[in-house]
Order: sequence, then C-alpha cells, then structure tokens
Amino acid sequence: MKKLKCFMVAALLTAALTQFPGLIAAEESPEGREESARTHETVHLKYDKMRPHLNFYYELLIERYEPAMKEEWLMIVQELETLIKKYREMKKEGKLKDKDFHNQDDKWKMKHQDVQEQFLKAVKERNDEAIRAILPDLVTLQKEMNEYLESILKTS
Repeated sequence: MKKLKCFMVAALLTAALTQFPGLIAAEESPEGREESARTHETVHLKYDKMRPHLNFYYELLIERYEPAMKEEWLMIVQELETLIKKYREMKKEGKLKDKDFHNQDDKWKMKHQDVQEQFLKAVKERNDEAIRAILPDLVTLQKEMNEYLESILKTS
C-alpha cells in the first residue's frame, strides 16, 4: 500500500510539474513585458497551489527513507512559509522587487540543478538507495534557500 501511495504522489507531482507553462523570456516590447508579467504571476499562483503537494511528497519520502530527518524537514518547511509571507509583505510595501530575490549565486544554482537531476534519476529508477542518499542533500538545499531568503529580507 505504501508503494502505491508513493507512486500516486510521484504521478501527481509529475503531472503537476508538466502543467507549468514554459518559462520563455518575452520579447522586450511593452506587450512582451506584460505577457511575461502575466506568465510570471500565473506560475507563482500555480506554485502556491502546488507547494503543499510538493512538501507532502518530500515529507512522505523522508518519512519512508530518512525518518530521523522528518522533524528537521517540518521545521524547514515552516520556516520557508514564514519567509515567503514576509517576502510578500515587503514586496507589497515596495521594499523588495522580484529582481532582489533572483540573485542566488551560480554555484548554488549548479548544486541545485545537480541534486535535482540525481533526485529525478533516483525516483524514475525507483532506486531506494539513491533516494535515501540524496534526501539529505535536498534538505540541505532547502536550508540554504531559507538562509538566502532570510538574508534578502534582512538587507532590505
């Protein structure tokens, strides 16, 4: 039954992620910028709806493969939700712009991409040992993202 649940969550995640519109940069015309802004907003709205699903998916995997990390993961997710709320408040007040957030260093981006590729491969192959091995890296990446977001909020 657990395998079926994990499979269903993975299928839901895959289906949801393929529903995001392509994030292709719009032309530099005013119409292109408006379209880009609408697409950006649409992606954020869809992500807001998907974040609970993704968090639950990761929680299930952690519970299955690395149960000792579950409390830490739940605290990291709670912290992320708080940081996102603060970010949106500051953005609404005009204290932050989207460009302030998208300056994560290239080294972190490469690490993130590498870990996500390893994770995807492990999940596609249903490789229990590889999933177990990559989960600590996923948790570390989320911690680092929280730290980065917190630093942006403090400096603004």
